[in-house]
Amino acid sequence: MKTHLVRHMRLATAQRGMSLIETMVGLTLGLLVTLIITQVWGVFEGQKQRTISGSSAQASGLLALTELEQDIRSAGAGITEAAAFTCTNMYSYYKNGTTVTTPIPAYTGTMGMAPVKIIDGGSASDTITVKRSADLLGGLPTTLTKTMPSSSAELNINSTSGIVEGDVVLAVGASGKCAVMLVTQVQGPALKLQHNPGGTTTYNPPVNFQNSNNWPAFTEGDKIMKVGQLVTHTFTTNAQNELTLTDLTTPGVAPVSILASDIVRLKAQYGIADAGSQDVTQWVSATSAAGWDEASLTAAKIKRVKAIRLVIVARSSKLEGTNVTAPCTNASGGVNNGPCAWVDTAADPAPIINLSADANWRRYRYRTYQTIIPIRNVIWAGV
Repeated sequence: MKTHLVRHMRLATAQRGMSLIETMVGLTLGLLVTLIITQVWGVFEGQKQRTISGSSAQASGLLALTELEQDIRSAGAGITEAAAFTCTNMYSYYKNGTTVTTPIPAYTGTMGMAPVKIIDGGSASDTITVKRSADLLGGLPTTLTKTMPSSSAELNINSTSGIVEGDVVLAVGASGKCAVMLVTQVQGPALKLQHNPGGTTTYNPPVNFQNSNNWPAFTEGDKIMKVGQLVTHTFTTNAQNELTLTDLTTPGVAPVSILASDIVRLKAQYGIADAGSQDVTQWVSATSAAGWDEASLTAAKIKRVKAIRLVIVARSSKLEGTNVTAPCTNASGGVNNGPCAWVDTAADPAPIINLSADANWRRYRYRTYQTIIPIRNVIWAGV
């Protein structure tokens, strides 16, 4: 009997298993381990997303800066005659089949031949327009030897060197009136150019169009310069925070290309020199207050522009849970709702970066990229 009781007690002990307390302790430990793992994973994942979005913003900013820098460095290439900068009234016409484009967008605006022009965007991005000739070597300007009536298709010049049939030329009048023409015939021995209207594709309007639109006459001593096709690119940012390039080179066509994403601002300033000098002495924004908005541009001012200083602001795509960016105050006292463009002075204040149109602007991280780009073709030309 005693032996049987001992066996029964041993069997009961062996089959008892885990108690309720042990189960609860195990569950608690499991929950704690799961919580720790979840928190560690959350921190790791957040850091990973922050790193990826930061790297993406960095790549976008550098790409945008490279695109702009390469284009601006070529500004003014092939435009070998400083007299082109005096064109305050541009007359242009383009016919392709039955479609007529007038004026041609590449030549429009105040100071239509300016190598680089900035349109101030206020609290939004600025717009930068860059122009150069498709014929990078350009051609030596020639001079009219006889007055040309407005209805005439014949140009008497002192040299036809470098000009061939099919070239686009610009007639530059002393009054600031300029006209775009297509050379239809070169008479070398006679020192004449013809720019006859007609044909499927032409830059030469019919006589009745010229008369009804008061196209200018050109007089002895006015310049004729070869420009080829005027390559015209316009850069800005759109509502989707993308850096865009609008190509106005081909009349009647304006394709838009997306160069980089996550670009929230593009701001620029002119680097200007004293008249007759090549050394930048001041940086100015393209505003009416500074006297450098589009309406205030003159030939004399265009010749003083020797460089462009710009900033690109790239934004991380990750919206943080809390504010991670604070307003920035420039040394000049300007308060930015966003990062500062660059370290400035009271004499040369930086443009203001204002991102407050987005109520969540503080919950994003930003990177700024600044550079100074010399307008080297203007400098080399000794303008």
